[in-house]
Amino acid sequence: MDEVFFVADILSVQRLKAVALDEIQKWSKGIVHPASGSSESSDSSSIAIEEARQKIESLLPGGNVWFTSGPDEAANWAIKGIAAAQRRKGSKIIASPDSHLSILNAIRAIQGDGEVVAITASAINIETGVLLDAQKWAHNASEKYPLARRIIDARGSIGRIELEALSLLSDAIILDSETCGGPAGVGALWIRTGVRIEPLIHGSGQEKGRRSGTVPIGLVCAFAAACIEADMERTKNTELWNQHHSLLEEKIRSINGEIHGASEARAPGITCASIPGEFAEIRLQHLEERGIIASPASGCSSTAGKPSHVLTSMGIDTDTAMRSLRFSLPADTNSRDLKRLLEALQH
Repeated sequence: MDEVFFVADILSVQRLKAVALDEIQKWSKGIVHPASGSSESSDSSSIAIEEARQKIESLLPGGNVWFTSGPDEAANWAIKGIAAAQRRKGSKIIASPDSHLSILNAIRAIQGDGEVVAITASAINIETGVLLDAQKWAHNASEKYPLARRIIDARGSIGRIELEALSLLSDAIILDSETCGGPAGVGALWIRTGVRIEPLIHGSGQEKGRRSGTVPIGLVCAFAAACIEADMERTKNTELWNQHHSLLEEKIRSINGEIHGASEARAPGITCASIPGEFAEIRLQHLEERGIIASPASGCSSTAGKPSHVLTSMGIDTDTAMRSLRFSLPADTNSRDLKRLLEALQH
């Protein structure tokens, strides 16, 4: 399939880096002992997990990384765990309207009265690529809600922006694996040293009592390897993404399309656009017939026949939102595939 189709939205798929695949294969051979055991083999597993943790923590000073089953779990843990730790003060949490649904739904599940105990925002608007002005956000949060914990959803950020700057301004950071070339089924939550958070999952006390459940060694090692390589390649890939997406957006504008967030600072390699004509679902079918896989602006909302809540929160009308597509081209996109995409958009 990879030889036939060109995936023009890598944020919507798992595209394993070679280093990640190597780690998965390494830890899939023979018998793998859980890190919580007492044997020599378990010690090796424990060491591997800690090394993976330290790799990611090297990009996020000032706190600790705790592994989860993915970013949705990390989001729920951040919201519910921080609120639970401050239950005596209140349970009110404020999120930006363009937040991921896992953030919004977790807040709805526990939202209450009292003091604002947490405020959340996305480092990158994963649909449009618009960047959070983290300095301004943190300053405003400190003035309005001086005692509230600051939670940043950093999905899609690894390999696209510098992470250290986020760690200086937040108390918790949600991380995903698959958008940086790691496997699905694993994620992480970074917690600033000294910040209290209650466990979301109770059990045998893995992750030093923070998050129970057997840690999937192969997945966390693959995640860490992909994370480090993506960050090392960030400058090079940014140049490539800027070249590819400049040509893509030029073509979209030539057919009277609208680039959402074009006037704001955006992360490299993400374009969200509404194109006149068919709704996104029909246009995606036409692209697939030409061997190109893209995505609606919001995959979650599109399956329900609804416009993206992210786009409507930006003031975009329903019809325009329903015509929106997201493109996140591979950094190694070749000229032949890029030409195929540009020609397909024209017709």
